[in-house]
Amino acid sequence: MTAWWVLVGIVVLLVVGTFGYVGWRDRRRLSSPDDNAAAGQARVAQERHEAERYMTQSHVIQRGNNPS
Repeated sequence: MTAWWVLVGIVVLLVVGTFGYVGWRDRRRLSSPDDNAAAGQARVAQERHEAERYMTQSHVIQRGNNPS
């Protein structure tokens, strides 16, 4: 009976390992340099937006604290 459970465990590990490997391989194959470039452009746009927002907020705060 122990040999049976060992065999079932090995089969389960092989099936799970196969699914994991195929998923990893397909994910790696489906990503392209365009994906990396688009992610970089999105990051730059987000940082630019954050910088503009920070500058706008700092101008509002400075105008509010300016006694003139």
